[in-house]
Amino acid sequence: MVGAVAAAFGLAVDAGAEAALLDYLDGRDMLIVLDNCEHVVGRAAALAETLLKRCAGLHLLATSREPLGAEGEWLFRLAPLELPPAGAAAFGAQAVQAYPSAQLFVERARAALDHFTLSDADAPLLAALCRQLEGLPLAIELAAARVDLFDLRGLAAQLDDSLDLLTRGRRTAPARHRTLRATLDWSYELLPDAERVLLRRLGVFDSAFTAAAAAAVAATAPLDEAAVLAGLENLAAKSLLTVAAGVGYRLLDATRAYAAERLAASDDALDSRRRHACYVLAAG
Repeated sequence: MVGAVAAAFGLAVDAGAEAALLDYLDGRDMLIVLDNCEHVVGRAAALAETLLKRCAGLHLLATSREPLGAEGEWLFRLAPLELPPAGAAAFGAQAVQAYPSAQLFVERARAALDHFTLSDADAPLLAALCRQLEGLPLAIELAAARVDLFDLRGLAAQLDDSLDLLTRGRRTAPARHRTLRATLDWSYELLPDAERVLLRRLGVFDSAFTAAAAAAVAATAPLDEAAVLAGLENLAAKSLLTVAAGVGYRLLDATRAYAAERLAASDDALDSRRRHACYVLAAG
């Protein structure tokens, strides 16, 4: 990590890279952006603390799916793009395009199909599609790229298979951003083993669930209840779970579909479904 930052400033990448970097930055007013830190979060945190303690004029902006956990860190969580409301069935094209999620779709659709226009008749379809994609920018961009094959009605009908449909990202994008499945694969592979087990077991829930429900389903070897509760917090911190006000947690639709696929391919599938059924029967 130190070597990558040193190299960006044209400094030698060797055993003395950290000292050289500190000397170079000392006394300078500068902003450094560390992008996509989730795969090197520990090293990024250590570097951030080292640089900020030594270099008073330095500011760091780090992007990551989870907090660095570094001293002095201030979190700014990016929410999904604002969605047209459920009552948008009566909205025309202009009203729907007032929402950032719809704006992004139309912009990317025009890039893929230059004569694309949003009509008043199709505006409610786009509003529903943006809600189905839950305002996720990557999912919206990938869906918009398919307008040359499907109209809006066809796209909405195909989105139940979103992991397979949303597959046309830019060739120049990092591999993990070219398909929705690749993005989820990237996030899943970065998880510790215990959190992978928990995430796929949570794939049995088709709506919001409480921590108690998660423990009832997922707290079996190799996880105990404490590991489940800690894992829920960690998955939420990594943006793989959302906190549902007044309920507990929920998986975004795409993440739920991915977790269910992973569960079906594992040895946990039958037991997780049985435990979920038992929990629902007892709660009912």
